[in-house]
Amino acid sequence: MDKKSNKKYFLNILLILTLGAIVIYLTMKDELQASLKALMSASPIWIIFSFVLMGVYFLLDGMNLYTFGRLYKKDYNYKHGFTNAISGTFFNGITPFSSGGQFAQVYIFNRQGITPTNSASILLMAFIVYQSVLVLFTAVIMIFRYQVYSAVYSGFFSLAIVGFLINFFVIAGLFLGAKSKWLQNFICNNIIRFLSRIHIIKNYKDTTIKISRSLENFRNELGILQRNKTVLIKSSIINLFKLIIMYSIPFFAAKALHMDVTISQLPDFIGICSFVYMITAFVPIPGASGGSEGVYFMLFSPILGTIGTPTTMLIWRFITYYLGLIVGGLVFTVNKEINRSE
Repeated sequence: MDKKSNKKYFLNILLILTLGAIVIYLTMKDELQASLKALMSASPIWIIFSFVLMGVYFLLDGMNLYTFGRLYKKDYNYKHGFTNAISGTFFNGITPFSSGGQFAQVYIFNRQGITPTNSASILLMAFIVYQSVLVLFTAVIMIFRYQVYSAVYSGFFSLAIVGFLINFFVIAGLFLGAKSKWLQNFICNNIIRFLSRIHIIKNYKDTTIKISRSLENFRNELGILQRNKTVLIKSSIINLFKLIIMYSIPFFAAKALHMDVTISQLPDFIGICSFVYMITAFVPIPGASGGSEGVYFMLFSPILGTIGTPTTMLIWRFITYYLGLIVGGLVFTVNKEINRSE
């Protein structure tokens, strides 16, 4: 990584910390003493349990890349997969729209003996499975809890639906475009041409080439997944558990603060937290800093109150976001294989 990149990443981290601190201060300032008192009296057992859960999340993330890596390199081991996954967490967390993770992971795969072409295939397959599981998981939540959430969170529920629809159309469009040559030609010859004529797209030829290549790559990786059903099923299960863990942390943060929540409320916590991520997925700031904290505060306030919401938010945000930055940054920095001289 060159000095220019390091400077950019440093500025992004500074932006993340600044925005996070401002939003946390604004949400806690009226009940600062009470919130600090609640944090000081938090249950160590539930805090430790939350950290362990997130540790399991990181291990599962490593298992996912290890599973795909074995398709291209038979001696690819779990340590490689974990190192790559947690490093990707760091770079995703410090770049807008999580855009830096894949570039870093291709670089790390190359250091681990997998060519950039094959590593791009691995990351695309991982994306296909994750996006599919995310859409199905969120669809189930919306179907079964639609009446409750639409009544309590009328405005935010609409934003969550928009986020869900964007994710749905991305994966559905890729699947349909990959499966249907007619649809691919229709997109390139009609939609892209029209957008080019009204000057939304500048270069028609380059754009159609990129779309055709992307759909061809998607088609190829889809074929690999269909031929390796064991890998597909294993990755789907891993991603399902990852989502459940990530979305359940606010519940265990509430338990740590001795709040009156029961296990029967866990599905609601998972559902509401999924909306937080769905709404803030398109915030163009590294880690959706500021936006994540603000949306969390507004969505969880009805059930956690003015003190419980900001205090659980601190625990949730540190465990699900800042912990990954710390661990991922350390692993990337000290790993000898990644940082060896050519």
